[in-house]
Amino acid sequence: MYVYTIPYQNKYILYRPLKKLAFLANAALVNLIAQAQEDRQQCLSIEQNKEALQFLDTLGFWEPDPPVPPPPAGDHSFHPTVATLFLTTACNLRCTYCYAFGGESYVQTLASDLGRRAIDIVCQNATDAGQESFELSFHGGGEPTLAETHFRTLIEYARAKELPCQISVATNGYWTEEEREWILNHLDSISLSFDGIQAVQDRQRPLASGQGTFENVLGTIRAMDRRHFPYGIRLTVTNESIDDLERSIEFLCTETACRTFQVEPAFSHGRAQHEGTALTRTERFAAAFLEAYDVARSCGRHLYYSGARPWVITSRFCQAPERALIVTPNGTLTACYEIYNSDHSLAQDFFFGELSENGAMHIETTARQQFFEKVQERRALCQDCFCYWHCAGDCPSKTFAPEGDGHLHFGERCDLNRRITKELLLRYIADGDGIWRGTDRVMMVVDD
Repeated sequence: MYVYTIPYQNKYILYRPLKKLAFLANAALVNLIAQAQEDRQQCLSIEQNKEALQFLDTLGFWEPDPPVPPPPAGDHSFHPTVATLFLTTACNLRCTYCYAFGGESYVQTLASDLGRRAIDIVCQNATDAGQESFELSFHGGGEPTLAETHFRTLIEYARAKELPCQISVATNGYWTEEEREWILNHLDSISLSFDGIQAVQDRQRPLASGQGTFENVLGTIRAMDRRHFPYGIRLTVTNESIDDLERSIEFLCTETACRTFQVEPAFSHGRAQHEGTALTRTERFAAAFLEAYDVARSCGRHLYYSGARPWVITSRFCQAPERALIVTPNGTLTACYEIYNSDHSLAQDFFFGELSENGAMHIETTARQQFFEKVQERRALCQDCFCYWHCAGDCPSKTFAPEGDGHLHFGERCDLNRRITKELLLRYIADGDGIWRGTDRVMMVVDD
């Protein structure tokens, strides 16, 4: 039974993550629970314990945990049903924190033949598995829609399959009117990078020319809202923009119909590392995130940070390494959306094969297995952490280091995850009149 005791002021949060149960307790109740776990009958024999134990019984506190999610299946055959294509390294923006130096390097574009082969593979896998659809997404170290001919050709190819395809793109959304109309007519959902109010968006996400992008991308948001098109917005926060986060979320809640916002600190990779724009004020980020979270929640929106998600029970941070065939522009296969080419310092941990020019898929089984072993070795050290079933060892691309046993390094991000998770639990407890039983009104909006 997973039970965590989290200090809070002069009390404790008693937390059973797998049952999604949390409440505040004093030291006496915490001690009683510890004693009851050793010898419950002895505790029941003491009259003054009976009321507290009855309270715990009414909560179902002693009920066993539900079955735990299985660990990643790294030792099994690879049968992805999602094709994630890094279509190009070209980019029309020069975001100050870009993990991939987007637009600066020699332009590489994924060959259409390789893209079609990836689609064939995942479509067949989904068919063999009896799925009702397969998925195609566009991502990578550049702006996917700039490779316009390839982008449209591959979408049309996927749509022509007998099995339905769900198609999405992670994009900066800076488009002409014609591009915007075509994309919204042919895709199913969009993950849009947009950093908030105009001063922040124009400063952090300018064009290569230095001009601002706020007005154009806001036009994309307006077009999606008019169509009731499914999309989410990702905001990246730097030291310079951290104090504007609450105002940015207020703006987005007031001026857009977006239901879900993902907020992430700028991590020390790529341009952020090179130009010193990575976020270092982690305590201030946590406070700013929670201020923004409260604003979003009051507007019936869902705002989250990937490292703190107590509504999720999982044995893996994400399913991309198992479910997705992630193909870089030169045909290399990677286990992460952010490990984009062989120059990345973590490429040796994440690259595990290739799609060759003749369309054959080559998997380096040992390399793939070693990646999963590192993920599991890291997570095995996390069992005493109350985020264990939420971040599941956290994002490998954010936590692995390129040297030595870098996958076993635990740093400020872990502290950030715990700080935010703890504060979210306190909000859930308050909303539940003192007891959280796994429901939250904002989460219910997300599930609609």
